[in-house]
Amino acid sequence: MKKIKIFTLLLCLGAFFVACNKDDDGPDVPQPREQVGRTVLVYIVGDNGANELSSLFEDNFRDMKEGMKDVDYSKCNLIVYSELVNDVPRLISVKKKSGKVVADTLFTYPEQNPLEKKVMSAIISQTVSYFPADSYGFVFLSHSSSWVPASNNANSRSIGYYRRTQMDIPDFRDALQSSFPKPLKFILFDCCNMQSVEVAYELRECADYFIGSPAEIPGPGAPYQRVVPEFFTETDLAKNIANAYFGYYEEHYKGTIPKSNDDWTGGVATSVVESAALDHLAAATKSVLKKYIEHRSDISSVGIQRYDFTWTDANYDLEGFIQTLTGGTDNADYKSWRTAFDNAVVFWETTPQNYSGIIYRMFSMEKATGLSTYIPYGEQNSTMNVFYPTLEWYSAAGWNDIAW
Repeated sequence: MKKIKIFTLLLCLGAFFVACNKDDDGPDVPQPREQVGRTVLVYIVGDNGANELSSLFEDNFRDMKEGMKDVDYSKCNLIVYSELVNDVPRLISVKKKSGKVVADTLFTYPEQNPLEKKVMSAIISQTVSYFPADSYGFVFLSHSSSWVPASNNANSRSIGYYRRTQMDIPDFRDALQSSFPKPLKFILFDCCNMQSVEVAYELRECADYFIGSPAEIPGPGAPYQRVVPEFFTETDLAKNIANAYFGYYEEHYKGTIPKSNDDWTGGVATSVVESAALDHLAAATKSVLKKYIEHRSDISSVGIQRYDFTWTDANYDLEGFIQTLTGGTDNADYKSWRTAFDNAVVFWETTPQNYSGIIYRMFSMEKATGLSTYIPYGEQNSTMNVFYPTLEWYSAAGWNDIAW
């Protein structure tokens, strides 16, 4: 871990952190807090180059402070790691002081890549050390494109996008597993295309629930003024978060191309995946693939819901894929598989259409069911096909048995 500099009343460095610090004196030397019920770490990766998100993340941060007004601070911690363009990396505690919600910048850091495994691990470990809790949650904000191998293509983001660098999902898994003392209660992916079966299966030992979208998310991201209070609930925690996310955008949905991020009319899709059910889903999928796909046969994606519109062609609807293979909903093999699927995808809501910023148009969600998958095909997608076997879903779901 790079040397950490303790933050001691730095002058504000930009409008965002004027808002963060002007109402907070902050401790001269950060002190660990006594253990509370839950600590949630929000991990913001900006400095995205041509597709810069920092201004939107500034808005998100202000909404997080608004959301903390309705939270019992004596029982929780909301910690934000922020990497934005034209600013130093910071670790911030969003807390209540004298009845007001304030943002206390605890640490600043030298320039570092937040998508390097050792950097992410160090930030998580420091958060856990200073803010111990009975349980933990993790929120990730950046660009992303599910399990896709990291590259420097601005439209192929894997998880995170920082100065033309990205993070592969196996490295993300390692950072979480090595740094949090126990599995997370939830991971909220406030970034595009992350509700993928490959991602969920790779991370199944990292968290109890995954919340996100198989498609692109709305430009403004999560409505944190509504979502933050749900981070600290107990009963139906993940569904509460998903409901708050979906409900906000459903209220604003008009089925039209958004004119701006301030008036998002283009819809949203949100699901919750339960990790405990993923091994059963993998076994059910393996049974179907083995029976219905011949050795390296070409697999058609025609008619199956597509969730992303990049060159990677990586995210199709998993249920639609299995239904196509088995021949329809009356098939006994499909029905058995669908039971496993429904046990894994425990929440699913979408507006009738979603907006894609890749193709600049609305697209139908009529055949969507909330969890995506890759459909291997042809040598023309060789980069994807070479990386795919490195994921745990590849073997668990039986792709190796049919020699893909």
